[in-house]
Amino acid sequence: MKTTKITAKYVIGFKDGGHHIYEQGELVYRGDTVLFVGHGYQGQIDETLAMGNALIGPGFIDLDAVADLDSTVLAFDHQPGWKKGRLPASSWQRRETYNDAQLDFNKRYAFSQLLLNGITTIAPITSVLYREWAETADEFRRAADIAVSLGVRAYLGPAYMSGYGVVNPDASVEMRFNEQRGLKGLEEAVHYVEQLHQYGDTIKGMLAPDRIEGCTPELLRQTAKAMRALDCPVRLHSCQGEFELDMVHQLYNGMSSVELMAEHDLLDSRLLLPHLQLLGGKHATPEKIQRELSLLGQSGANAVICPLVAGRNSKYFDGVSRFREAGINLSMGTDTYPPDMIQNMHVGAILSRVNSGNITEASAADYYNMATLGGARALGREDIGRLCSGAKADIMVFDFDKIHTGQVFDPITAMVINGNGRDIKGVIVNGDKVVWDGQLVKLNLDLQQLHHQAQQQFDGFIASYPERSHLHPPLEEIFPPSFPTSKV
Repeated sequence: MKTTKITAKYVIGFKDGGHHIYEQGELVYRGDTVLFVGHGYQGQIDETLAMGNALIGPGFIDLDAVADLDSTVLAFDHQPGWKKGRLPASSWQRRETYNDAQLDFNKRYAFSQLLLNGITTIAPITSVLYREWAETADEFRRAADIAVSLGVRAYLGPAYMSGYGVVNPDASVEMRFNEQRGLKGLEEAVHYVEQLHQYGDTIKGMLAPDRIEGCTPELLRQTAKAMRALDCPVRLHSCQGEFELDMVHQLYNGMSSVELMAEHDLLDSRLLLPHLQLLGGKHATPEKIQRELSLLGQSGANAVICPLVAGRNSKYFDGVSRFREAGINLSMGTDTYPPDMIQNMHVGAILSRVNSGNITEASAADYYNMATLGGARALGREDIGRLCSGAKADIMVFDFDKIHTGQVFDPITAMVINGNGRDIKGVIVNGDKVVWDGQLVKLNLDLQQLHHQAQQQFDGFIASYPERSHLHPPLEEIFPPSFPTSKV
């Protein structure tokens, strides 16, 4: 196996239990494993990559990575969501909006974008709002092939659910359930995870119940059993929005989402919980919130913070210091387009400070740790999210030679507040170059062609909104332009 040395002005190694900056540093790896990080490596080298004025660090870990053409961007200026297709109309006969080839393209496009942004480990998510039901095992077998072909490290599992929300003609909302279909989906997901060993080290399984309000108690109980039997992560969106709070409160005798998970034995160190923005249930009190923080911390459950999408929806979790004091591990997800982890770190630090009214509430380093070490901890791993002897060679290179990155005073802070994902120069996963000089070198995809096809498919997707939206208004009423528009 070839031994490669990478040098750069800044190398982020792992030392004494945390990240460590090596100026004019060296990183050496052989095959899929890091051999050395520091200065003055004395062993044999087959190849040297001199990256110059750059930062070499561990690849980012995204535990809520959109594997879709993102529909949440359509809600940015078009509210309320229940009127604009975020809940399907009760009269809509559920069907697949994309065919299999289009679903596969969406994942190929999305996985490519994640890699280009320096994200080396992903736990993908797609929307089931426009689906006939949820995701399928066959779809995710193809997703595993796509992930392997592109070189991304992925935790995969088809989403399943017992039910979904609808909006009625009178604007009331309700849930529609089919528990047997949900349990069948879990059964297929378990079988899928059990078969993933054939894909090698970079593909592992997870269970992905779609949203807590769409899971019956029996589905939660059976998911908890499967999680322990398979010893795999479970990701469950929870404490996310008012519709969820209302439905859980209404369906389960005033319970909150965290109480519902605790009641059915789901709280566990393998549990990944995106958002956690609305603790305490529908009628939250400081005492209820503190009790739920303690429950989460004692169980080892992991928070997956998604700053950009949260801020777009005028919400944020509260907050870095409180979660830490409760012993809750903090990790990150991008959960929207663009899948820019650097931008999410910057926005996250800002939202944390604004929410708390405290400029010291969160630093660039705090969010960098969440995007690396926190993600690895959530997955129960000590060989990713860090660069040290024995770690996986999952590496990203950030370019400080681009003039818009400004002046470097501290490489982590400068990257977080001045940079973005477009400044990623190279990405290595499991020792293989997958992105180099901004190109997808492993599969050699044409980025411009991907861009054009994504636009074509998204245009078709947007055109399907009137059939799904409340009272079926025309498209121009659902998504009016920002300003009056003239067309030829």
